[in-house]
Amino acid sequence: MSTSKVESHLTDARVHMLSHPKDFDVVDLDPYGAPSIFLDSAVQSVADGGLLMCTATDMAVLCGANGEVCYSKYGSYPLKGKYCHEMALRILLASIESHANRYKRYIVPVLSVQMDFYVRVFVRVYTSASAMKNTPLKLSYVYQCIGCDSFHLQSVGRSLPKNNSVRYLPGVGPVVPQDCTHCGKKYNMGGPIWSAPIHDQEWVTSILSGVKSMKDRYPAYDRICAVLTTISEELPDVPLFLSLHSLSATLKCTSPSAALFRSAVINAKYRVSGSHVNPLGIKTDAPMEIIWDIMRCWVKNHPIKPQSPEHPGSVILSKEPSHQADFSRHVGSLSKAQAKKVARFLPNPEKHWGPKIRAGRTITSKHVSLLGHEAVNGHLNGNHKEAGAEVEEEHQEDIIEGEPDLKRQKTTEDIASTS
Repeated sequence: MSTSKVESHLTDARVHMLSHPKDFDVVDLDPYGAPSIFLDSAVQSVADGGLLMCTATDMAVLCGANGEVCYSKYGSYPLKGKYCHEMALRILLASIESHANRYKRYIVPVLSVQMDFYVRVFVRVYTSASAMKNTPLKLSYVYQCIGCDSFHLQSVGRSLPKNNSVRYLPGVGPVVPQDCTHCGKKYNMGGPIWSAPIHDQEWVTSILSGVKSMKDRYPAYDRICAVLTTISEELPDVPLFLSLHSLSATLKCTSPSAALFRSAVINAKYRVSGSHVNPLGIKTDAPMEIIWDIMRCWVKNHPIKPQSPEHPGSVILSKEPSHQADFSRHVGSLSKAQAKKVARFLPNPEKHWGPKIRAGRTITSKHVSLLGHEAVNGHLNGNHKEAGAEVEEEHQEDIIEGEPDLKRQKTTEDIASTS
């Protein structure tokens, strides 16, 4: 790209975007942490049909470690489940949609990715007061059982056709009783989240084809191809997913292979796919009654040790299955990528892969345990080199005056000596 086409501005990004309404074809938000403070101005600055790209790295907040903080930043309450990373994606999309609605605009996601230590979404932004009314139909609350892996979604709104128009009404609920019908435990409620599709499958397939045709131009071709391939095989209309190992842990049984479990779901006349978020994730439109019936049939063929009668797994297994699972291998139990042995989940590119230490942070023993001694020492050495002679002069003055250096960062040796 020619440098003559690039303009730099030293100003508040929010003010700059607000002063250019509907002026940019593409806006990319990639802050350190939460992008929530930039969303309101970003959705106003994107041209009609333009692309808004947004990255969030505050995964601890989005995944339920601090639910009240997530609600204050994104307007949604997260739940701690195996699907928490996909829920983070859907919370971010719901927040962007909420900001867009204030200006009679709405979004259409084309690609939503969770990888490494962040989530990133690509959405088109359009203006339409009538289409904006469909937003409540795209949002749902999540009921998560605290005893087993059962979860249910309840739409925020619904629509009824009336003559040549559409009438919008609040959602009908609750979709679950007070206690879980499977294990008898209570529910936690989270959301609202984006429950509509988070990818445009045609767009993803087109991008994947383009990447493959220009393989030599992408140094990270293997990683890009793996993520896009997995996304292209996801069920687009099934929010969140189940974890096969978590289902087995609830019942205290050995886990069936993914191929056998998928075969049982397909033989029951339901759809099933994997998830790009978790290698063990299973997306399916089968109701939880069918899922637990499949697991009951599996346990009958693979007996387990007796558990406490009050244990959720014991309550689930005490009921006879209403559906007899068929575990015979189905041709659709493996995705096309699995059948062709295409790599879908690649290892991290280096040791201690993840977000680095934020500038200005004091090095603690927690950083050493997470990042390792070499990474921390490298970070400290880099800071010392950047400081240069000015830092040395300050230290010399402190020594002469006989005062301790209170701003000195701890090294790994200091931490080891104090621990």
